[in-house]
Amino acid sequence: MSLKQLKVKQSQRFLAGLARLLHRRFRIILLLFLLLTLFFANFALKLEQKTTLRDLLPGDNPVVHRFEDIVTHFDLIDRLVVVVQFDPMHGDEAQTFAEILVDQVNEQPDATEYFHWLRANLFDAEQNTNWHSFLQYLTRLIPAEHLPDLAEQLSDAAIAERIAENRRDLQSGLTSKTLIEKDPLNLLEFAGTYRQEITGNYQINFTDGFLMSKSRDMLLILGKPKRSPEDVDFSTALNDFLLDQIEAAKVVYLDEEGQDPAQLFEVGLTGPHPITAHENAIIKGDVNSMFISSFAMVLLLFVLAYRRPLAIMYVGLPLIAAEIWTLGAGYLLFGRLNLMTATFSAVIVGLGIDFAIHIFSRYLDEREHGHDIGQAMEIALSETGLGTFIGGCTTALAFLALGFSEFSGLREFAIIAAVGIFCCLLQMFVLLPCMLFFRETWRRDKAFSARAQWDFHVEKLLSVSLRHPKVAVGLLVVGTLFLMVEAVQLRFTTDIRSVRARSNPSINLQNEVTAKVGGSLRSLTFVLEAGTEEELYAAHDKLVPVMRKMKEEGKLVRWDSLLSFLQSPREQSVNMKALGEAGLTGEGVTHAFYAALDKQQFRATEDSRQYIENLAKGLDAGRPISLKEILATDSPFTRPFLNHYDDKYKALIHVYPSLGLWHKNATRELTDTLLAQVDTGEGAAIHVTGIQTISDELKRLVKDSFRLSTLLSVFLVIGAMYMHFRRPSLVVLTLTPLCIAVVWMLGTMKLLGIDITILNFVATPLIIGIGIDDGVHIVEKYLHRKSDEILKLMANCGKAVTLTSLTTIFGFSSLFLADYSGFRSLGLCAILGVFYCWVGSVVLLPLLMQVFRVQFVRGSRE
Repeated sequence: MSLKQLKVKQSQRFLAGLARLLHRRFRIILLLFLLLTLFFANFALKLEQKTTLRDLLPGDNPVVHRFEDIVTHFDLIDRLVVVVQFDPMHGDEAQTFAEILVDQVNEQPDATEYFHWLRANLFDAEQNTNWHSFLQYLTRLIPAEHLPDLAEQLSDAAIAERIAENRRDLQSGLTSKTLIEKDPLNLLEFAGTYRQEITGNYQINFTDGFLMSKSRDMLLILGKPKRSPEDVDFSTALNDFLLDQIEAAKVVYLDEEGQDPAQLFEVGLTGPHPITAHENAIIKGDVNSMFISSFAMVLLLFVLAYRRPLAIMYVGLPLIAAEIWTLGAGYLLFGRLNLMTATFSAVIVGLGIDFAIHIFSRYLDEREHGHDIGQAMEIALSETGLGTFIGGCTTALAFLALGFSEFSGLREFAIIAAVGIFCCLLQMFVLLPCMLFFRETWRRDKAFSARAQWDFHVEKLLSVSLRHPKVAVGLLVVGTLFLMVEAVQLRFTTDIRSVRARSNPSINLQNEVTAKVGGSLRSLTFVLEAGTEEELYAAHDKLVPVMRKMKEEGKLVRWDSLLSFLQSPREQSVNMKALGEAGLTGEGVTHAFYAALDKQQFRATEDSRQYIENLAKGLDAGRPISLKEILATDSPFTRPFLNHYDDKYKALIHVYPSLGLWHKNATRELTDTLLAQVDTGEGAAIHVTGIQTISDELKRLVKDSFRLSTLLSVFLVIGAMYMHFRRPSLVVLTLTPLCIAVVWMLGTMKLLGIDITILNFVATPLIIGIGIDDGVHIVEKYLHRKSDEILKLMANCGKAVTLTSLTTIFGFSSLFLADYSGFRSLGLCAILGVFYCWVGSVVLLPLLMQVFRVQFVRGSRE
């Protein structure tokens, strides 16, 4: 007896002994499994569901680390946008509603937990802050071309006229008291010189401080949340809070204005936080529905196939137990499920039922042959157990191959899926027999009743190809070559829209806003860094002409940079000299200001005193202000744009492309062009960070992981097959239909216009692990055949292979029916792969065995 035969015999004796042990001690084992299931259920209930792409990335990745470093030091959080849409004739009503909504939000005690600020009117930023503290820097930081206007406005006559005009405006009600108190000399008008910088090429009306589309049918309310959108719980709570306040504001508007706002305008939310909140709800709903639908469909198919309603208990309870054990293990290993591991339930249900089918089918066959329950299970486990276990191990190895990746989300998926496979094997090898033994003790009629099972008649399909083997092989070769050409043209995409739910209203609204205002409201973030102030200003001066040219070319709509509003120390010195030559002094301006107030009978308030004191301080300043002094003010205006750490000055420049960030080619071209054309000189550097860099890094990780995991899964499966068969010819025979099925799957994806995404790329190593099972079972059956009739062989084993393929397809169909596009894409790819593996196993593999059996199979039999 050969070594291989000896190992097979030993494995069969072990499995037969396991069956006898289970038959004797099934009650104790059932109790033990119940306690273990309760143990794991305790941990499974504590699992957190993480639904953001950030949770898929490794924390030690340098690109991720750089992005998080910038987020931490610059408080880099994307804005939330409340969008009010209306008929152009109701623009004034929309502005009124916007102000009511902002007031409604700000009146809530917990508003400060959600927002740094929420503004309908951007002029509110100046009215509601102590901006006069910055007046001490105005005279030094104002552009030189505006100095003559400033000198004229601060003359004694101009000050007296301005205060007199304030009196007239107050009496006529044209200007608010708050604005006059904040800016009695109307120095805010110098901010108007930057209006083009603020609005850029956006199709936006900035009249009266409201952000309205030029078509005057859309108004934007901007808010800065306090936490990142990656904080899913915060994003969900923020979204719910705002929706409640919108409804409350509608009630207030109806009471105050007497008009139903629902008849006048529509209000929606967009931005990263609402998008995350909706995605989270959709994904969690999909995860629940995927498990329920896959479980129900697979069990229904199982019951229909075997015509045994109690099979729901035999197979359903082990499947549920396997899910619970896997979830509990997931908590103990990682404490969470990420976007990828959330799909494991459909995978486990689809694969776990396969193990049950092979064992249960053989068990029923032996019962029909007259064996009692103990003998039938002993034969079923000893004859099918080894092939089932090898198939499960190769699937688990294919999953583990995914773990050799920088992609942390993929590593977690690989480990949890492999654990799930072993849990399923354990449940089907132990719990399933115990459930059958337990049921037998409660049966009144101990006689076994044979029932007709579904017969898929795969031998009829095979007989067609066997009648014309050369034609069949030729067609398979031509079809495979055609699809191989298509497969190599597949593209990788990290466009987030390719995996997100198309039903997400915040994404759809974001697309509408981008189209309406003529540009993206989300920016590319460039980081300019230098060792000294002079080097930072010099580098920025080289950057601005490049951005201005790209703006003229229509590649970007605007940019935000604090350095655009500051002047270098040299330019500040020029300002101070020019104002001195104009005869402006702090004492003179202060005297003229108070004299004008007295004349108009205005009372000097605390605001007005600080206003003139800071202005006078700026006029009398004897030296330029440094960036360190500006940072020392700890102003909320500076932190999002400027910082100093690691012995470097760092400034953020937010560049807003004309197209949305999801237009990857345009975004990449803009980034590459800008970086290539800016020569920052020695001592300074510029790089890009932000969501788009995370997206590019994600693409690199996906491509690398796809190649590595596919190759590793192939090598691991080949190794497992060789360890099992010990014959290269049998390994080649088993793998050929699998390899062809993978090529067909990838080629079909290209024909259907499906790109490889951050979720569906796992379909390839997944199918390699799953598809090999069919080939193993058919080759094993062929090696132990009692007849050379290939059609008789396939009529017997093809039934089980077909049923396992159908149950796996039904399991993955729950992914295909999900709302989340990433799940749907993965589900479709997996369904294609499983179907092609079935075709390869029940048609191509028997064809190869028939055509090449002398050279390959008979010479390989022991």
